Amino acid sequence: AIALDNARLFGDLQAKNEELDAFSHTVAHDLKSPLTMVLGYSDMLAHEIEGIDSAEINKICQSVARSARKMDSIIKELLLLSSVRKQAVEFRPIDMHPVVGEALQRIGHLTEQTDIELVIPMHWPAAYGYAPWIEEIWVNYISNAIKYGGQPARVELGFDEDEQGDIWFWVLDNGMGLTAAEQNKFFIPFPRLEQVRVKGHGLGLSIVQRIVTKLGGTTAVESKIGVGSCFKFSLPRTTNQ
Repeated sequence: AIALDNARLFGDLQAKNEELDAFSHTVAHDLKSPLTMVLGYSDMLAHEIEGIDSAEINKICQSVARSARKMDSIIKELLLLSSVRKQAVEFRPIDMHPVVGEALQRIGHLTEQTDIELVIPMHWPAAYGYAPWIEEIWVNYISNAIKYGGQPARVELGFDEDEQGDIWFWVLDNGMGLTAAEQNKFFIPFPRLEQVRVKGHGLGLSIVQRIVTKLGGTTAVESKIGVGSCFKFSLPRTTNQ
């Protein structure tokens, strides 16, 4: 029993060390580019502002703001990823309609600036989960579908029920599609995130994987080159239907 406990403790410690390494790698890799841009433009403004016209200064300020927002987004994702592992939440029946609505509001800058056809069900089945986390899944899936969809983009949301009674929610896009090798790199544990730099999905889908696993569900992706991709996640169906 003591040996088993020691082995479990060693495994937990090893997993935490791997996650710490992954956090360090992500901070160094993903924050370096926007931080370099902010520092470069700030230095330019500090030393050469008198020789720069107002239109160019405005462009520089916009670039600095974009880079700052990018860094802010990365930091929030890292904090969310950590909190999902640690936080204990109460599962409740979820009304998916307002959850999807909140997710769409958060990515309004994408839906407003992009020529997109968005198809959403009128009614949703109830499932068990934790609404704030499920909202994060929708934000990730829908924003990726818009970014990597066709031109114009068509994004469809929907659901199916499997034989076990679980509900599969999905987001279908009309993008270029993913190869089998690319699909195999999605939804891996965060400690191996450095292996996943497939079209910018890595960190977000690692968050999705952790959330869905904590909620007792499963993630999946189906894709066909030249047709599009369908990203899915399952949740237990509520028992009071």
